[in-house]
Amino acid sequence: MPSPSSSPQPQTGYITNLTPDQTIKLRQTWSILLHLITHHNDITITSTTATTATALTSALETHHLPPLETFQPILDTLSRYPLPSLRAGLFSLTKHDSPDTLLLRFLRARKWSVAAATAMLLRAIHFRITSDVDAQILATTELDALYETTLQPPTTPTIPGAIGANAVQSTATDSQAFLDQMRMGKAYVHGTDREGRPLLIVRVRLHQPGQQSEAVITRYILHMIETVRLVLVDPVETATVLFDMTGFSVANMEYPPVRFIIDCFQENYPEYLGAMLIHNAPWIFSGVWKIVKSWMDPVIVSKVHFTRSTADLEQFISPNKIPKEIGGPETWDYEYVEPVAGENERMTETATRDRLLAEREELVGAVLQSTAEWLEAADPQTLAVQRTEAIEALRRQYWVLDPYVRGRTCLDRTGVIREGGKIVFDPGMDHL
Repeated sequence: MPSPSSSPQPQTGYITNLTPDQTIKLRQTWSILLHLITHHNDITITSTTATTATALTSALETHHLPPLETFQPILDTLSRYPLPSLRAGLFSLTKHDSPDTLLLRFLRARKWSVAAATAMLLRAIHFRITSDVDAQILATTELDALYETTLQPPTTPTIPGAIGANAVQSTATDSQAFLDQMRMGKAYVHGTDREGRPLLIVRVRLHQPGQQSEAVITRYILHMIETVRLVLVDPVETATVLFDMTGFSVANMEYPPVRFIIDCFQENYPEYLGAMLIHNAPWIFSGVWKIVKSWMDPVIVSKVHFTRSTADLEQFISPNKIPKEIGGPETWDYEYVEPVAGENERMTETATRDRLLAEREELVGAVLQSTAEWLEAADPQTLAVQRTEAIEALRRQYWVLDPYVRGRTCLDRTGVIREGGKIVFDPGMDHL
């Protein structure tokens, strides 16, 4: 059996390697989404309504695609999870990704059931809207948190058309607690594993239940997940999470945040987790693990690996990339670089921001139009290049828009995330 450090074999189910059946399922998903985007405001959904199912079947037929056995998961989800704007929510979730790559994540997570994958996607969009990720996580900056601790007003204006609930002003106490997590390095992104996946290292011993509110820890977790998403560089689609259990005691254990992390990776950010390493866990963790494991999907469980020694870690991470605090030779220590005044200046340039948002809307329209034509074509390959170009234009434009809608993070300040979306995991080696 190959070791985790072996070169990965090409897998089907990814955008560069789809089987004919997988391509059909991707096209079916797009056909359903286009219909829902176009007619979303005209549809009154109940779990027993057949009208929408009939319309979706008709859309699939128009696009030369076979019908689904059932649309019930989609109908149930639309009934339970209202979406004020499916189009905006979908492309908010897409960000700098390819929308095809995004849809394939959900299809793989639901074992290629189009109905289940589409329903899961709709729930994830609803989660993003109700959690107000764009406004409360991305646009509410670390610098804003710093100012709020000194009772100064936030520096960034509200983004027009942001998809989410009404912004809730953070309290000075919550902002201080959020910054405390960042400063202590409870979790940090540093380096890559042997497969080029970003490493998110969590120092569990630093967590003290009760020292931060549920709202703060939720914000912190989403902040870290969204940061990891930013440093995924094609063709890498997943990250490795390393839980350093050194010094762990039951006093560090708090179940609700753990459950939230699992739910995020299973439901709202599927197929972003490549591997989970639980390193140097003491014997008392065995009881905790029995509970935590029961919350995990078997696919997630299969990605969990327990490591004890540096040699164990070397199966997954090159020796020179293992930080010294977990037994490796890399002489690197986490240090939080504080936000500085003016780092989010472009977020105040509202005229430029609004122009770029309008430009993005046009590019979204071009992607949807090229997708509709791709679905309608008797030979989809004739329009594949045109559609790929539209998707790439949208992806590139995200990074032009990014500094106007996203606050700078520690990774921006240390040179890991650079202008235009260039990612340099070792800022001292710009040739990488």
